[in-house]
Amino acid sequence: MPATSSRTAPRRSWPPRACPTARPTSASPPAAAPTDASSSTTSAKNASFAHGANFAITGATALDTPYFEAKGLGAVIWNSGALMTQIQWFRDLKPFFCNTTEACKKFFAKALFVVGEFGGNDYNAPLFAGMGIPEAYKFMPDVIQGISDGIEALIAEGAVDMIVPGVMPTGCFPVYLNMLDVPEEGKGSRSGCVRQYNTFSWVHNAHLKAMLKKLRAKHPNVRIIYGDYYTPVIQFMLQPEKFGFAKQLPRACCGAPSTPERAAYNFNVTAKCGEPGATACPDPTTHWSWDGIHLTEAAYRHIAKGWLYGPFADQPIIQSS
Repeated sequence: MPATSSRTAPRRSWPPRACPTARPTSASPPAAAPTDASSSTTSAKNASFAHGANFAITGATALDTPYFEAKGLGAVIWNSGALMTQIQWFRDLKPFFCNTTEACKKFFAKALFVVGEFGGNDYNAPLFAGMGIPEAYKFMPDVIQGISDGIEALIAEGAVDMIVPGVMPTGCFPVYLNMLDVPEEGKGSRSGCVRQYNTFSWVHNAHLKAMLKKLRAKHPNVRIIYGDYYTPVIQFMLQPEKFGFAKQLPRACCGAPSTPERAAYNFNVTAKCGEPGATACPDPTTHWSWDGIHLTEAAYRHIAKGWLYGPFADQPIIQSS
């Protein structure tokens, strides 16, 4: 476990309202996104799910809100539902997919479930409360178990083909770099990323992969793929020209500079992308970070190809014949 210091603890002036986390739980290619528990069924009557359904909740966690409230962290959990809420929405929609057990079995045999990524927002709760990395490590077993429980629940509902992404290297994102006071020796000499935070993300992913290995052994008829976010983002930093990105420190395409010493990140909490004072770069395809929090479409395109055909998954989604 990496050591921490007061210099690397997040400043507590703000909890960002979105982070490079909480990708959707979806069935097949995402198309429609219910916005609350009731709309997941009422609006479905006039909707088509031929191309999939997206159950994402902004800022979603793997663990339910009461878990964080019990640890005194309820104030920094602001989303309206966690992983199991999304799975309940999926259960509510099942009658619109199929009507019988056999019909559901056939339907979901042709569906790809994208589960996450989850974990990042769970860790943000202690980190944005000023607890630091060592305390955040204590959450990791519960987070991994929460993801495992979600996968098991989906398998029980008929999922037989799923991809479960890991977390991104959070130490490379402008939102964190703008928050953290880290000496240069705590950053990668080539990437400018915060090593301690990236190590934390790497350890989470290692535990996630170990958990997925156990689930594969338990459910040999279910294909469970690990989707890698970590490696491609690191490659975007170290080999930007390979992907058509500009060679620079982690920088948001859309945003505004904050303090002079952090201006290179182009992230300002008082002028986030879409807010007064923020501007977008002329060509987003030259950046892997869109707003300092999320990736650009260009970055996601590279990752999607890596998941579909390799090498950014432990097995490609599309298998060669």
